[in-house]
Amino acid sequence: MAVLALLLAAIALPMAAAEALRAATHQSAPAPETVRAEAMLGWLRGDLWGAYALAEAERADAGADAARQAFRRAAEKALSLAPYRPQLWLRLAKLDESDPRRATQFNAVVKMVYYTAPADDAGMADRLQMALSAAGSPDEELDEFARSDVRAMIAHGRLSELSAVYRSLGAGARVFIEHAVKSIRPDLASSLTAPG
Repeated sequence: MAVLALLLAAIALPMAAAEALRAATHQSAPAPETVRAEAMLGWLRGDLWGAYALAEAERADAGADAARQAFRRAAEKALSLAPYRPQLWLRLAKLDESDPRRATQFNAVVKMVYYTAPADDAGMADRLQMALSAAGSPDEELDEFARSDVRAMIAHGRLSELSAVYRSLGAGARVFIEHAVKSIRPDLASSLTAPG
């Protein structure tokens, strides 16, 4: 019984320290190093690793290769502990889109965005753009997810967002969206090219 108590204490003590550090530093936006320290202390907590990954994502967006690698490590750790974070899956997909070495993983990562947030209105346009990106290989399931997003965007009157996604994509993806729109509401097909 004493061994079990010591084991539980060994797990709980770093978690309590992580919470104390988090409470002390979150009066303002903490530096990525601070968030990393919290994640390291709370090593079993996916939410802390997710916060660290999102902090690193901002530096990764600036283009530093070391920051991209740090984001990838933190995101993969966070998602291994808490795979229900669609914003991390989406950021990982965006990172994979620009890395030809990760093309084989791209479709799987984009699918995880859909699996973890099937009704995410806020991320729908980004998700649709990733699903139709040329970075992945053709995939029937992703095509169906993309059709579903097009259908939802039309149903919710989000035509300007759909049009913006349409204009940002290549020719093949544009044809896909045109066919999807024509099968749902043929009268809206001409509005895709209209400025948002």
